[in-house]
Amino acid sequence: MSVEELESLRIKGKNKIIIGIIISIALSVTLVLITKLIPALLIGFTIGIIITFIISHKTTEQFKLAFKKTFVLKTLKDVFSDLVYVPEKGIDESVIANTHMMDMGDRYSSNDYISGKYKTVKVETADVHIEEEEMDVDEDGNTSRTWITIFMGSWMIFDFNKTFQANVQVRQKGFSNARLSNFFEKTKYKKILLEDQEFNNKFYIYAQDEHDAFYILTPSLMEKLKYLVNNIKGRILLCFIDDKLHVGIESGKDSFEHSIFKKIDEAKIIESIGKEIMVITDFVDKLNLDNNLFRKED
Repeated sequence: MSVEELESLRIKGKNKIIIGIIISIALSVTLVLITKLIPALLIGFTIGIIITFIISHKTTEQFKLAFKKTFVLKTLKDVFSDLVYVPEKGIDESVIANTHMMDMGDRYSSNDYISGKYKTVKVETADVHIEEEEMDVDEDGNTSRTWITIFMGSWMIFDFNKTFQANVQVRQKGFSNARLSNFFEKTKYKKILLEDQEFNNKFYIYAQDEHDAFYILTPSLMEKLKYLVNNIKGRILLCFIDDKLHVGIESGKDSFEHSIFKKIDEAKIIESIGKEIMVITDFVDKLNLDNNLFRKED
């Protein structure tokens, strides 16, 4: 799809949303005038939101997909070899659950799946959204259900350049989603303190084996992780497991999105996508994951 066609689709979707908003307001005001009841305002607005979704959803989803195929795919091809990009697909829930280092909540979704090679390193990444259900019973016995986000951001998986026997978790302080004390007690993880006090101040470190923690978290690697943390928007979790590095970045947003209300500026969009991709490639570059000096031959 050309940029001109994409811009035309964006305007079409935006106009449908605006029409839906006007309908919502008109319906709300009309119901209040008819019923003379303020709660009718909420009823009218709710119905209006449903109408807006119905008339605009298909077009906005078409725009999102076309945008990603027009801009995101092209930019990814310039960076990754053996590229697979499926915007509608994500990382399977079991992949993250099997690290046993995240609370998987009650509802899981994932999209913007990317698989490819950067330099010599295989990379997988996708956006991930994990929610927990909260039930509330009021004084009249009425039950309401609320979904609380416990993780929203990107999940990345890299081939790691060292072979290790036990698993290690490095969790930035403030990262809200992680399995804590009960899990670590059951699986014989223990909290590790390293000689780098600044690193200890920024992270919690848990390992099944202290030797592997020191083997993986060399002074050089710790310095690089501190650099990455200072240059990433969002809290991070690193899981060293099965000779791979899993990275969760709790950013609170989806990647590669463009507002339907924002005019398409090709140069700015490519620059923005490039910055998001750099978050992925920085882990390979800064951690020297393409250096296989210490990896045993299969």
